[in-house]
Amino acid sequence: MTTIVVVGGTGQAGRAVVREAGARGHDVRVVSRRRPEDVAELGGAAHHAVDLLADDDAAVIAALTAAFDGADAVVDTSNGMTPGAQAVFTTGARRVAEAAGRAGVGRAVVLSIAAVDQSEYPYYRAHAEQERVYAAGPAPVTVVRATQFHGFLDLFFGRGSRLGAWSRLGLLPYPRGCRFQTIDLRDVARALVDAAEGEDPLGVGPATGPSGAPTATVGGPQVLDARAMADAWRRARGSRRLPAGVPLPGPLGDFLRAGRNLVPDAAAGTTTYDQWLAGR
Repeated sequence: MTTIVVVGGTGQAGRAVVREAGARGHDVRVVSRRRPEDVAELGGAAHHAVDLLADDDAAVIAALTAAFDGADAVVDTSNGMTPGAQAVFTTGARRVAEAAGRAGVGRAVVLSIAAVDQSEYPYYRAHAEQERVYAAGPAPVTVVRATQFHGFLDLFFGRGSRLGAWSRLGLLPYPRGCRFQTIDLRDVARALVDAAEGEDPLGVGPATGPSGAPTATVGGPQVLDARAMADAWRRARGSRRLPAGVPLPGPLGDFLRAGRNLVPDAAAGTTTYDQWLAGR
């Protein structure tokens, strides 16, 4: 039985990896800052409470080393959206990589983003640095880059989003001039666990990435215009809100409008956006 440790295993992507690894019969451990109130989220996995960004560097590395003891692979799905939390991609990654080396872990697997090194968007720059940190670390690493998850556009469509005022006007905002190749979290989890097992992630085949580490990129099964995705979301929700294209400013908007988020040659996902919407 293979032992897989999922760092960030209580997050959105981490939970999918925990479920996938457990379904394959692996012994699974979860590392996260807090133990979830609903232990069912752990799927029977052992939990280790470690704050990757705690002040005491040596104590964090020691706690991670203990959590990784005897593990065959570590899968890092940790995430930090705010500028302060993005240190998880640098300080946190260095600590995880060092602990994996100390514990003799045979393989580290890192979840990243397709073409993440091709944007000046701060969140993407931090993710690209995470890849470099792992590549320079003591444990063998495979980077799995994924396109945006199917839920990405809920940042625009959801009533609780920053564009909520548009909802009150009866409008459904979407990023104008952008296309997406979104992927289901379950497909991403399969790729990550494949890599943790030492297999070819979804048959895509890792190549040497910009960081120098073996890197596999996985994308969803379709390339769709954001307006088409807005229409699909409306149908699935029975919404009467009218689609309205809005400009997405800054480096992220430049990145998406240039189509650098698209990887048609790596369409490894199996669940379409419509299927994902129908299953929610």
